[in-house]
Amino acid sequence: MKKVLVIGGGLSGLSAAAYLSHNNFEVTIIESTSKLGGKTHSIQERDSKIEIDNGQHILLGCYFETLNFLKLISAKDSIKVQEQFFINYLLPNFQLFKLRAGNFFYPFNLLYGLYLFPLLSIRDKASLLKLLIKIKFMDSQSVGQLTVKEWLEKENQTQNSFKLFWEVICVGALNISTNIASAKLFCEVLKQIFWTGGDSYKIILPSNSLNKTFIVPAESFLIRNNVKICKSEKCEKIFIEDSKVFEIKTNKRIFKDFDYCLAAVPFYSLKSFGIIDTDDLDISYSAVLNIYLWLNNNPLSEPFYAIVNSPIHWIFNKGDFINITISNANNLVDKSKSAIEKIILVEIDKFIPSLSKEVRKIVIIKEKKATFIPSNNILEKRLKSKTKFSNLFLAGDWTDTKLPSTIEGAIKSGRIAAEEIINHHFNNN
Repeated sequence: MKKVLVIGGGLSGLSAAAYLSHNNFEVTIIESTSKLGGKTHSIQERDSKIEIDNGQHILLGCYFETLNFLKLISAKDSIKVQEQFFINYLLPNFQLFKLRAGNFFYPFNLLYGLYLFPLLSIRDKASLLKLLIKIKFMDSQSVGQLTVKEWLEKENQTQNSFKLFWEVICVGALNISTNIASAKLFCEVLKQIFWTGGDSYKIILPSNSLNKTFIVPAESFLIRNNVKICKSEKCEKIFIEDSKVFEIKTNKRIFKDFDYCLAAVPFYSLKSFGIIDTDDLDISYSAVLNIYLWLNNNPLSEPFYAIVNSPIHWIFNKGDFINITISNANNLVDKSKSAIEKIILVEIDKFIPSLSKEVRKIVIIKEKKATFIPSNNILEKRLKSKTKFSNLFLAGDWTDTKLPSTIEGAIKSGRIAAEEIINHHFNNN
């Protein structure tokens, strides 16, 4: 049985370990922190003892890698796909508008829902639907080096369709503004969401915390498959000899007994090892803020709301508390807790008048390096899983998955790396 040493216990490392152990490889994971999950984790709120996530993640029906992974680890029951697609748009003074798919068969149900959406004019709808249909047949590479904003302007999208539709998807999926994000990647994302059929465009919200949805069942699956999980063990150095990894030094010991090494770590961690030429790849990051508000009285009845023309992008209703998500938050993440609270309370009262008076507690979670910024320059230089070293492979949402920096991208990178190792093994035996 071939042995694989996985460095990093985030979603990409867990995904790779799951697929490798499922294919009868002997796997050991070393994780530098005391918990698994990496950027996908939950914490226990001190007073309520409730698990809250470091970020609310909207999953989609086109997240095939995620759905397959959850099925593999016997956790697919922890999520629920919308029976009928809808998004609640919340405008100032508690005005609620719903974008809802019609009762026709796909894709006419979705197109008809957009046609009926009351916040868009006839001109808005015509330009939006024309481009949406065009995307189905176009090659994503054809947009060249345009940003999302440049591409949408070229396609004559109206200001309303831009704000109420395209920008909501772009900032939510890519975590960066439309004037920076790559149009090629955005076009590919839109193809996946709207034109891969079935439930691809429907929203999925986990029933439980990220920890209970992904990490606990993944760890249980790995343990059942005899994967050794070593937490609080940091990789300090990777030694190369004769074009292969022959030794790994951690803060606790030295590993030599392995056939393959998989580095499933953030880009900045890989760079610190000094074994891969990364000079051409200068990755920058975009932050995400999640603000949890505990309420005396919660007037919200819907599970989630999209907010436009506001620093706030989404509100998720959790009953006793709400979760406010701010994507592309680099301009806010370094502000003090009190400054962020002031901005949020003023902003929330615009949309839900006097809600700030019901707030009894606020918890702010900052993810300064939540996602890499998907500019055109970066996308062309993302690293493949296979390296120049015969037994070293890479995984991570920043690698060349053709996807943005999401749960889906992380899980896909792990699956790709596992398949590379499996193929390498069988091709050499």
